[in-house]
Formats: sequence, C-alpha cells, structure tokens
Amino acid sequence: MERDEALEPLRRVLLERAPGGVAEAVEAARAALAGGVDCPGLWELGVLPEGDVLEARRLLDVIAQELAPALRLPAGRKAREWALARYWLRDLLDGRLDPAEAAARIGFGLRLADDPGSPLWPFYLWLHRAEDQREHCGGVSAELVAELHELAARLLAEPG
Repeated sequence: MERDEALEPLRRVLLERAPGGVAEAVEAARAALAGGVDCPGLWELGVLPEGDVLEARRLLDVIAQELAPALRLPAGRKAREWALARYWLRDLLDGRLDPAEAAARIGFGLRLADDPGSPLWPFYLWLHRAEDQREHCGGVSAELVAELHELAARLLAEPG
C-alpha cells in the first residue's frame, strides 16, 4: 500500500471529526501504520479504547500536526467542505451511504450548499423533493434516487 493511500482514512477522519467517532479514528490510525506511516500519535491512537473520545480528539490534533505535510489537508472552510462532499458523494455512489443521508449531510451540513449558485445547492432542493414524495407518495421514487446519483457522478467527474 502506498503511503498516500494509507493516509486516506486518516484524512477523512480528520475532516469529518464525527462526535464519538473513536472507532473510525483508531481504525484509520491502524491503516496508516500498516501502510508504513509512522509517528508517535498514530501508535497512541492505534491502541486507544473506544470510549476515550477526548483523548482521541487530542491525538487527532497531535497527528494532524505531526503529519501535516504528508496529509495535505485542505485549507479553509470551503476547501474542507468540498473534500467532505466528495467523500460523501463517493459513499453514495458506492452504496455505503443512503441517498437521503448523503443529501442531508451535503444539503444541511455544509454551508456551501446554502448558496443557490453553488453546485451543491441541488442536494438541498433534492431533500425537499424527497420529503414531498415521502409525505404524498409513501416513499422516495427510484427516479428521484437516480437523479441524485447522476448529480453525484457529475460532480465527482469535475476536477477536484
């Protein structure tokens, strides 16, 4: 495994900073170590018990500093949000994320989607259309889900 590839799960954990995501952080640290990445913070995080959220957050901050040049985390809110959106779009297309959850993370969770001129705005609109269908038709249509997948594929095809 290439070093950059080994760091990818760690990049994602650092960007998402999910509350209580200790298991994901530990797994990302172990993947980085297995891929040949080495720093003291990774070793500490790799053996951390799942319930130690505060220590996990502290170690993630330490690791972000120790591996800053190799991690190449996006700078600035917009760049971070685009990176998160790309992760969630890939998860959607790979079937790891439910369409409504993907649209909610992007449409409600990212400030970029609040702008009607943003390429992410359609995710916000999709959520409202999906809610209408759930309310009036008993569920989201396959056509609407396909539309979301097409939108995701189109955005991922654009240079990052």
